[in-house]
Amino acid sequence: MAEPIHITKIQTEERIIALLEAKDEHSIRLIFDRYGNAMLNAILKVVGNRAMAEDVLQEVLVKVWKKGGTYKKGKGTLFTWLVSISRNAAIDKTRSKEFSQARKSTDLDNYVYDSESQSQRNSNLNELKGNVQEMVSLLEEHERQLISMAFFEGYTHNDISKELDTPLGTVKTRIRSALKKLRNFI
Repeated sequence: MAEPIHITKIQTEERIIALLEAKDEHSIRLIFDRYGNAMLNAILKVVGNRAMAEDVLQEVLVKVWKKGGTYKKGKGTLFTWLVSISRNAAIDKTRSKEFSQARKSTDLDNYVYDSESQSQRNSNLNELKGNVQEMVSLLEEHERQLISMAFFEGYTHNDISKELDTPLGTVKTRIRSALKKLRNFI
């Protein structure tokens, strides 16, 4: 009886690299099977949303297949190259308009403990919203607008600066000032 053949990690990497250079579709299946979880985790750490991370992973796999011949063995392992591409794609996704829109539409329910019942969450959320709205209503109009954009509508400081045509430093200073006033209301 023949002894089982043990393929080393290096042999597997070399096989995948050769398949990538030959534009063989099996290379992507091997990459996904061997490195898919690590790539997905790297993406997930950046985007924070599993569905979006899976979409980014699919985009990365297509990109790797198209540009597989650009891998340079001397610059690192195949694993580090793949994780680096994954992380960079995730960062690019967070800078996209699609990500910004998805972030803006995130519901506050996501930030309440899962152990609470839905009705308790809704009750707590409504109470919290009422308290926050009451405190925010005590601010001046320009401060209310900044707090609303930054904390309720999901705008970044850069987005607010562009939207209001106000210098970034001024936006940050005014938000800090408004937050200090809110803390004094507590």
